[in-house]
Amino acid sequence: MILSKDIEKILSVITSMSREENYYKLMEEILEIGMQISNCDGGTLYLLNGDKLEFFFMITKSMHIRDGGKDKKIDLPPVDINSPAVAALCAKTKKTINVGDVYSDKKFNWSGPKKYDELTGYHTESVLVLPLFDKDKNVLGVMQLINAVLFKKVVPFSYDVEKILYSLSSLCGVLLDNITLYDNLKELLDSFVSGMVKAIESRTPYNATHTVNVASLCGGFVDYLNAKGYDQISKEDKDELVMAAMLHDVGKIIVSENTLNKATRFEGKIDNMLLRYDLIKMGIENNYLAKRIDEDNYKNELDYINKAKEFIVRLDKQTYLPDEDIEFINSMKDKSYEFNGNKYVLLDEDELADAMIRRGTLTDNERKEIEKHVVYTNEILNELKFGKKYSHVKEIAAAHHEYLNGTGYPNGLKADSLSKYVRMITIADIYDSLVSKDRPYKKPIENSKALSILKEMVNEGKLDSDLVNKFAEYKA
Repeated sequence: MILSKDIEKILSVITSMSREENYYKLMEEILEIGMQISNCDGGTLYLLNGDKLEFFFMITKSMHIRDGGKDKKIDLPPVDINSPAVAALCAKTKKTINVGDVYSDKKFNWSGPKKYDELTGYHTESVLVLPLFDKDKNVLGVMQLINAVLFKKVVPFSYDVEKILYSLSSLCGVLLDNITLYDNLKELLDSFVSGMVKAIESRTPYNATHTVNVASLCGGFVDYLNAKGYDQISKEDKDELVMAAMLHDVGKIIVSENTLNKATRFEGKIDNMLLRYDLIKMGIENNYLAKRIDEDNYKNELDYINKAKEFIVRLDKQTYLPDEDIEFINSMKDKSYEFNGNKYVLLDEDELADAMIRRGTLTDNERKEIEKHVVYTNEILNELKFGKKYSHVKEIAAAHHEYLNGTGYPNGLKADSLSKYVRMITIADIYDSLVSKDRPYKKPIENSKALSILKEMVNEGKLDSDLVNKFAEYKA
């Protein structure tokens, strides 16, 4: 006979399945409800992994044992599915096993429970073992219940209870199927993200570890905030932040490789420039030999070209343009030569733009192209369906260059539009850029100097003061 309280318990599980996001916790709840319905003393959930039944969660009320779960492994050897153990036989035959007294039963092998009893002083008597199926009737695990109690005496599990618990085990099987599906989808998403990161890194020898570094910094910062009691950021929010960090530069896969890999001002152009200068020198020498110019002009022009070559070779590797170099660049841009109907310039329009870079190796147009990577990141992530768990990944990843005072890019967002997690990834991104050893346009700076720069950016209204101070503690 099914009692109303038992129906209520089963209905509570069904309700929980619709709202509980922690499926492993719900599995523990199902085992506990199964024990309540049958009024038994012990229960164990096994999960099938390959050809082994692994202990997942177990309870023995009379011995005050409660062990296992998702984050705590039970220190017991798994059960081989081909062994004579009752749990293995249940999984292999896909049939329920209900025995009233294991010590008088001759049909099944009870050596395991008897050995356990001998070691612990427990007495196993009645046992109910139920297979857990997925929707295709594949066995996912086993639920084993021990010692049903009625009026303080151990009794066999009744047929009515067996039917109720079979339904409950079916719910548990559905749950396991959902967990497996979720884990597979999570694994697919993680592998996709790893693949995207590798695709970005393979396009440039520079900045190859930046993505992983930022993700590590974000995860570590969350752990620090939680450990210090500054904040209590959930595992789900941490996972979302780390996922956003792994994808924050995915838009760089669209940016030109020439721009990504531009380690010097005249990257890919310097050899042609020097060859052109040699051709100009040959033209000047030919003019002198043909007496089209006098010796003074010849020497002056030759001397100027040699200086120009030396200057360009030096300037190519400079990441800062001092004022005194600008005058010579201006003289070069006005210089042109014509030999045999061919015109030669010392600096064409693109080379002049490279020469006039004040800091770094990128021209204004190239910097704008690099900055568009956040726009591309937003567009790429907009095509992906992350679901509820990662619903803020795009927002966090695509805003990592925005500043609180609205001077960031690409949208000039201000403080009220930037979440705590956007602020955190921005700090981590800037910090790693400062201390990184693989940037083509600059040398890494010391940790203390990097933290000082972050604090200067706070004073400029760009970064969150509280988070920067706590990040400085974290990296001190």
